[in-house]
Amino acid sequence: MDNDPPQMHLVSRYALLVFIWSTTPLAVVLSIRELHPIWALALRFALATPFATLCLWLCKAPLPLTKAAFVSYSVGMLSLFGAMIFTYLGAVYLPSSLISLLFGLAPLFVGMLAHGVFKTQKLGVNQWAGLILALLGLWMIFAHDEQHGTQHYALGIVLTLLGVFCYVASVFLLKKQTIVLHPLAQTTGSLLLSSVAMLCVLPFYWSFRPTQMPSVVTITALLYSVVMASVVAMFCYFYLVKQLAPATISLTTLLTPMFALLWGYCFNDERFNGDTAWGMLSIMLGLLAYFAKDIKLYFNPAEAVSPESKSAL
Repeated sequence: MDNDPPQMHLVSRYALLVFIWSTTPLAVVLSIRELHPIWALALRFALATPFATLCLWLCKAPLPLTKAAFVSYSVGMLSLFGAMIFTYLGAVYLPSSLISLLFGLAPLFVGMLAHGVFKTQKLGVNQWAGLILALLGLWMIFAHDEQHGTQHYALGIVLTLLGVFCYVASVFLLKKQTIVLHPLAQTTGSLLLSSVAMLCVLPFYWSFRPTQMPSVVTITALLYSVVMASVVAMFCYFYLVKQLAPATISLTTLLTPMFALLWGYCFNDERFNGDTAWGMLSIMLGLLAYFAKDIKLYFNPAEAVSPESKSAL
């Protein structure tokens, strides 16, 4: 295996990353079937923190404890504790495929902030069209929920979108950090702070604590979230960031919800009515329109070498 060509390494890690990111929402939904969302997340942090620390020790990478490092860990905590606590609470009301689709909107929100607030990016016509289609899809799902007199989907979507916004804010704030940390050190430090934050939250949910051993499915889903989503996916992502063009990396956002729909349909019996299905289709078309330029660069890599393409990336 060590003699595999570099191209095979890239393809295998890319496929593994898409697979993990598309199955993680399903693992979240399965892990809260018999556990309260807050306790499921607390157990995930409690297991992921020592596991990440062990990996850090095996890699012989340091864990800086400077003021700048703690600021970076705190920002990273926003994408772990902040994003995950809302996502786990929203997962009670939503199917896994819709959760994946909502997180697929993160680059669109990043683009909106970069265009309107930070002035670091100018959105093109296709990106505005993608944003409109995605927002239209969200409206269709909300309208169906209101029409049928329920608030389950609406509440789940609001909670999950709050998680997405926490993740997006973390992305922007991390870019402003000047300290350079090993990816595993950043993850371990953020997990440590997230675990401390969870300890402060648990007393408010003490009455919902587990009183019996969960089923094999729940435990498997929890361990999958700890090992695959918290560590393996991170290694694949940072490896690919150094090897592939940004356009190729960004396409994972488009591929992940597609596969999440398949996993939810096959393994969790997730079905949707007409209005919700049309809304999800509109969001998918919005993502496709938003990433149209990236898709074009993927199939025509020669265009990426032009000065115009370089500035756009």
